[in-house]
Amino acid sequence: MYSNPMKVSIALASVLITVTSTAAQSSKLYHRVFHPSFAQLPYVERGTLVLSPDTNQISLESSPSLAQDLAGFADVLQSIERNASSPLYQIALQHKGDASEAQWDISSVKVCHLSQATSETLILHLADAKDATPFALEYFVEPIPHDGSCQSSSSTSKKSKITPATSHMQTFADQQINTKVLFRIPASPPLPELRTPPPLTPEGEVVKPVPEQGFLQKYWMYMVAVFIALAFAGGSDEERPARQ
Repeated sequence: MYSNPMKVSIALASVLITVTSTAAQSSKLYHRVFHPSFAQLPYVERGTLVLSPDTNQISLESSPSLAQDLAGFADVLQSIERNASSPLYQIALQHKGDASEAQWDISSVKVCHLSQATSETLILHLADAKDATPFALEYFVEPIPHDGSCQSSSSTSKKSKITPATSHMQTFADQQINTKVLFRIPASPPLPELRTPPPLTPEGEVVKPVPEQGFLQKYWMYMVAVFIALAFAGGSDEERPARQ
């Protein structure tokens, strides 16, 4: 049942990464299943992320024991009760110089989502574009229900002695999963647009703006000039004989 390992295809995000010779060192990925009902299991190697300085491409080389490890996870999940909460499938990234597993970066999904998954995505977070060594990761599988709930197990699983969690892991091990590896580089938010501070007097007080003048204050001189011009101007031709 577990003789065929999962096929892996790599998709590189559209991010320009300058890979140096030191960044070509590989990064290890580990995985395990976790549930509070049993003791914490140690991580086993899932694969190696190899960064090529020649092509600026990343490749995921699966561990030779991947199929056997997934089979072992299914055996461990057999000890979980049928009505227990869904266990987790965890992916961990080992950083360079990590002394213990407690320092690894971990991402997880519910085991119940693995049986319906057709693809999985690994998002590697980089400090900047010049250093292709990831410091964090995110792991997703698709598709999953919109509410994130676990679907009910099939009638076959209910009649057999296999628990739903074991059945999900077995299905995940048997099917061919398309794996995508993406990069993410942190981006700074735009700087806030600050308003120009108001002018201050030598005493430190805000300079009060000059009040705006009214219509008469602005144009009184023009109105007086028009009035004088009308006063000195003669009347109409009919009024001139009467004045004489």
